[in-house]
Amino acid sequence: MTAVRSLDAVRTLIKSSLEHPALLDRLGGDDDFAQAGIGSGELIRIALTLEEELGRPLEDEELLGLTSVRAVAALIGAEAH
Repeated sequence: MTAVRSLDAVRTLIKSSLEHPALLDRLGGDDDFAQAGIGSGELIRIALTLEEELGRPLEDEELLGLTSVRAVAALIGAEAH
């Protein structure tokens, strides 16, 4: 498992899963992914990236909680700097 330590690192991780990575630059930490136009396929790619990062499958509740940058950061234990 790779340690992710900051919100910037979390944003980089998420961007790698997006069809249009620049979209994330317009989102705040608490903005909802779905409302911002991030689609289900991209959310699946984010989930797969997180599973690789964590070294385990995500639980159903964790999958449902992938709603914002801060939610992803909380899941992987990133520090908010």
